[in-house]
Amino acid sequence: MEERLPEEEIGDAGAKAIAEALKVNATVTTLDLGKNQIGDAGARTIAETLKVNTTLTQLFLYRNQIREGGMNAIAEALKVNTSVTALGLGINQIGDAGAQAIAETLKVNTTVTRLYLDQNQIGEAGAQAIAETLKVNKTLSELYLGDNRISDAGATPIAEALKVNTTLTALDLGKNQIGNLGMMAIAEALKVNTSLTEHNLNVNQIGDEGAKAIAEALKVNTSVKKLNLAFNCIGKVAAQAIQDARPLTELKLNYQINPLAFALRPRLATAEDLQIVFRMLTSGLELENQSASLPALPAEIADLIMDEAYYWQGVERVNWIEGTADGVLKVTVPQSINGNSIRVKVIQVLWDKSTEGKSKQNCVFYLTIRDEQGVVRYECAATPSFVDSTIRLATIWPASHPVIRQMREGWEVQVQPSEPPGDDVLEYLYVGYV
Repeated sequence: MEERLPEEEIGDAGAKAIAEALKVNATVTTLDLGKNQIGDAGARTIAETLKVNTTLTQLFLYRNQIREGGMNAIAEALKVNTSVTALGLGINQIGDAGAQAIAETLKVNTTVTRLYLDQNQIGEAGAQAIAETLKVNKTLSELYLGDNRISDAGATPIAEALKVNTTLTALDLGKNQIGNLGMMAIAEALKVNTSLTEHNLNVNQIGDEGAKAIAEALKVNTSVKKLNLAFNCIGKVAAQAIQDARPLTELKLNYQINPLAFALRPRLATAEDLQIVFRMLTSGLELENQSASLPALPAEIADLIMDEAYYWQGVERVNWIEGTADGVLKVTVPQSINGNSIRVKVIQVLWDKSTEGKSKQNCVFYLTIRDEQGVVRYECAATPSFVDSTIRLATIWPASHPVIRQMREGWEVQVQPSEPPGDDVLEYLYVGYV
């Protein structure tokens, strides 16, 4: 029996009531509580039920508000639960700590075969913990880690685990930050792995070097049947090498992005980064192996240097367009973590087209700025310039648009192109602030 309950209505109290009912219910095998408002408290009550319930086989809690605490409770429960085979926790906020907790559990749990952890802010530490689990787990067959923060440093240990894992058949690492190094590590793993049949690596930063490595791996690997490498930075020659390696049931190489698009994206500094650099500039650095030190700069000069280097915090929105998007991008200026007032420094928009020679010379984008009450405070049309044959870039400065200086926490920036995205494959909106 499957139980699918109303969306967006269930919070912690509702989750507790459902959990209590499941302690005595012996018929429900699938419970879908996705798209609700269940937090850690609700997750803990569900976890207590999992310790005694023996009929539930599929539990879906995607798109809720579960963090590390709720994940820890569920992980502990699954150490004794022997019925749940599918666990969906995508689009929550479990982070590295939550990923580490479930990874430890799966070293002893022998029933979970499908695990969904997509869009959970999992980075290097979480990926490393999961990799260690994959070396010893003998039951997990499908693992979904898409739309997280896994870079080469996280992909490499996962690749090492694939060399010894013999049960995983589907692995989703799409929409992460994996580049050539991570791809080359995965390619080496696929030369010896014999269980993986489906591998999703779309929307990463894999270039020709990584693509050529996977092409060589496919010449000896016989298990992979489906491979998704769309929305990366793979050129035509490297893409052809993958196609020529051997026939696959499904191979996606469409919508490749110009590598320059990633290079042009600003580095998002954290508040801690800014403080460290500011202290370095204002305290006077001692030069290595020398008795002299650099002079300490006045705070005003340090601020000016960081401004000139575009060294700011930022909030961004990235869309990978698959033919149906309307091209609208929105970001909201976040709240300062140190209590200081936020000053917006720049708004930047970037588009990347999939095909050269189809430039929209007359295309502009419409900028709308709304305050925290949703009131429109500013509108304008800006004309982007072409960085190269496929990339259009527009940068909006306070000097020419003074309203930017008035922006603060909660204000929203929206951009929309004057024409549909068409052959665009990537659009990017960045708001830099201090």
